[in-house]
Amino acid sequence: MPPKASSGSSTSFGPLTKSIRRLYRLIGFSKTYNLWLWLVLGGGLFTFSAARLPNVHFGNLCGSVREGGVDGVAPGECFYYLQPGRYQIGIVLHLACILPAGLLACLQFVPGLRRRAPRFHRISGYAIAVLSTLGSAGSAMIVRRSMGGTLDTQALLGVLTTAFLVSLYFGYVTGMRMQIDEHRTWMLRAWVYSGSILTLRIVLVFAVISISLTGGYYSALPCGKINFIKKSENATLASYPECAAFFSGEKPELHAVVEATVFNRDAVQMAAAINQSFGMSGWVALALHVVCLEFYLRYTSDEGERLRKMYYPRRVALGLEKPLKASTSDGLVNEKAIANGDSTKKLE
Repeated sequence: MPPKASSGSSTSFGPLTKSIRRLYRLIGFSKTYNLWLWLVLGGGLFTFSAARLPNVHFGNLCGSVREGGVDGVAPGECFYYLQPGRYQIGIVLHLACILPAGLLACLQFVPGLRRRAPRFHRISGYAIAVLSTLGSAGSAMIVRRSMGGTLDTQALLGVLTTAFLVSLYFGYVTGMRMQIDEHRTWMLRAWVYSGSILTLRIVLVFAVISISLTGGYYSALPCGKINFIKKSENATLASYPECAAFFSGEKPELHAVVEATVFNRDAVQMAAAINQSFGMSGWVALALHVVCLEFYLRYTSDEGERLRKMYYPRRVALGLEKPLKASTSDGLVNEKAIANGDSTKKLE
């Protein structure tokens, strides 16, 4: 008789299966793909926000001002952020508000936390709405100079900010009206749209490398910004002699044409490559997020229907919706169907 197959493989997966089930129960997800989506997308947003949080302090954001320090932003961006006024206030307001909002938003999508601590979910939601609005205002203050301030970048940030705030507004309104199915849809839209800034950075890497390999791409940078990166008038004039009129004071806003490449290990050329690619990368990332989200919402439409039915009796009890009469062909009302939020079910 042949020996029996060893059961060691199934036994070895026992503790792993139990651990996964405990994680399911703790977090509250009922479907595997939702858990993994939250871990990947929510975890990515949480990690990004937490990693960037130290940049709220100017010593970390613009560390190059001290000996041996490194900036926490793209080369040359601190040329504007270190100038007292609109851009300095804008970047601090943006980071100090939107990063905590991103951290809290990740917790909002944990089903177990929503069920066990509904009050925390509501209070956190109000805080996120306020922080997001202030953070978006800060973004609007710096958009003219951010990542080169090109028209495609300004348009991108304008559309992204508008879509984000509009989605948050409808999410807030539908939440107050107990339309939880719509609340879920709009809040997903808000944070999936904003999450495109992570995908933007991935696309940006490929875009910068691509234009560097192709060659022939150039960007106009202010001589003041070039000098800030070079940290020396002589070094600036050696590479860009056309900036002489800037240093003489004849043309304070003079720009110089810079080759966009990352292969020469020149910070000015790296800044030009990033500025040249940023807007395009953002549009690609936003389009990917919009399309994928709408597919996901259609794929999980049954979840929206479940929420609508679940909260229908509560909406009726609070006077937010008039009771619907579920009538049969005989004119009889199916009260059980109404209680379940289904006004189309016939009485059997």
